[in-house]
Amino acid sequence: MSQVREVGIPVRAVNRAALYAGRNGAGEPCLYATMSQQAANLFVLQIDPQTGKLRQFWPDVPDSNYTTAVYQARNGRLYIGAAHSGQLYCFDPEQDDLVNFGTINGTAAIFPCSIDEDSQGVIWISSYGTADLTSFNPETGEFTRYGRLDEVDMYAYCHVNTDDTVASLIMQTQPHVVVLDPKTGEKETVGPVVTRGEGTLNLHRGADGNLYIESSEGNFRLEGMNAVPVEETVAAKTAAPTLPDGSTFRFVDAVEQTCRILEVTGPDGAAKTFDIEFEAAGTDIFCLHGGPDGCVYGSSVLPERLFRYDPGNDDLADLGICSTATGEAYSMANLDGKVYISSYPGARVSIYDPSQPYNFGESRGSNPWDIGRVDDISYRPRSTLAGPGGRVWLASIPDYGMWGGPLSYYDPRTEEKKAFYRIVGDGSCYTLAHLEAESLIAVGTTIAAGSGTQPRVDEAVLFLFDYGKEEKVWEGAPDPPVTIFNALAAVPDGRLFGTFAGSERGPELFVFDPATRAFTDRIAAPEGGPVDNGLQVGPDGMIYGLTHTLIYRLDPGSLKFDVIVEFDERLTGHAAGGPILGNELYLSSGHRLFAAEIL
Repeated sequence: MSQVREVGIPVRAVNRAALYAGRNGAGEPCLYATMSQQAANLFVLQIDPQTGKLRQFWPDVPDSNYTTAVYQARNGRLYIGAAHSGQLYCFDPEQDDLVNFGTINGTAAIFPCSIDEDSQGVIWISSYGTADLTSFNPETGEFTRYGRLDEVDMYAYCHVNTDDTVASLIMQTQPHVVVLDPKTGEKETVGPVVTRGEGTLNLHRGADGNLYIESSEGNFRLEGMNAVPVEETVAAKTAAPTLPDGSTFRFVDAVEQTCRILEVTGPDGAAKTFDIEFEAAGTDIFCLHGGPDGCVYGSSVLPERLFRYDPGNDDLADLGICSTATGEAYSMANLDGKVYISSYPGARVSIYDPSQPYNFGESRGSNPWDIGRVDDISYRPRSTLAGPGGRVWLASIPDYGMWGGPLSYYDPRTEEKKAFYRIVGDGSCYTLAHLEAESLIAVGTTIAAGSGTQPRVDEAVLFLFDYGKEEKVWEGAPDPPVTIFNALAAVPDGRLFGTFAGSERGPELFVFDPATRAFTDRIAAPEGGPVDNGLQVGPDGMIYGLTHTLIYRLDPGSLKFDVIVEFDERLTGHAAGGPILGNELYLSSGHRLFAAEIL
């Protein structure tokens, strides 16, 4: 069995970093920072604004990685809703410690979205998953669960009104507001309901303390269970928080998604900076890619940072941010010596030339150069393919609350961007391969749509796209049907190999003949479940595939495969498949980069 070596941890960054002014256990002014990460739990920093000295606190329940909802109460307590454990934590200045108040509402509230406080000091938490609403009484330590606010949509963002009714913005497919009267338990949709992509709607607290709906259907002020039409809304309060002496504070390097340089500016304008030496365990790897320079490139997830591993000198480097998307690169491709990086959210494209100095920006001449969204709907660019027609092609899942993921392209010669919307109706384009002999692009789809939706189609399809004529020339589906095409790989003899899943038969490998437009073979895939885009043709002509538990080699002639790497306890996190360079296939597990000897 082949050997697997650990290359290292490319990125040790944090996400959702935020600063708050407060006091410590001795009553002295301090700053609090909340930070999220993947390789370990979230943490809270207590920072002395005079010296930069800090203390670091971690939650005690596993899977408390993300500070998805944070609220500073009137008494100075800092409440944190932790995802995906669904725990409610609080940094209590009186105890000078991070306190666990318990589980918000089991699996119904694993992703808290927002926290607010009523006039009695009761804390309200709304969550993703089931659009759940729960209250917590700090005096008694008791939770009261109010359950779902909507039977279809999954996101809820709560705001307490001046009369202690609780209004929640419901997202994503049909944005609207649901108001709860805590005294009676009554829940009611109040104000307009719009459809995502056809109308807009938002909820905010104005500087006057009232709640307002701004929508394409008009503006409203919430009064109890009623929405009163108004000409204009009152804008939210925008004043920046300060320390008691009037000092302001910020992370100087926040735009680089680093958050390790703190600046405190006094009332006289004099600024002090501190290096914040917190411990970060590591940031998950989302995407791996072989660059035109023989190096391995990859993207971390939340925050998105581009890293490079050079096998020639064993150098692993965090290069920095590569997109204003800030989420993660979903896919990459090479064209004319440049790397095209497709990122979430927004399916933004960045162009990186490895032969030039690193200087990220949105202006021409930057490197990487963020050229913006490829179209108005694409959001998660699952596959990027460079070459056909001299263009860079993207297959994407659409925006939140929307259906119909497009096939899109960017033409570097003309800088044209174009999308083929609803090319598979309510399904989404997912994975791509170039059939050079046929001058076609093979596109595998998924039934999935944007986050917060339920599928509207029952089966995924494979279609062939003539990139010269810019039209779909064939579409077909395997029998029995599947729900997703995970990966495609074209072999030199013209056949198309791939993996799909969601069938009653389980995940499978398939062979497709473009000449006859037929699925010719279909065999059970190796155990572990196929990894997205985890299929490639090796330098020996064999096909190499990745599952979540192993690496296998498939002979395209005999259609027989053998397992060449079985993963050990080091390879149990999120898996991303990378390139074959030399005799090694690169892959990741969670925040670690590995190389497996396969040749």
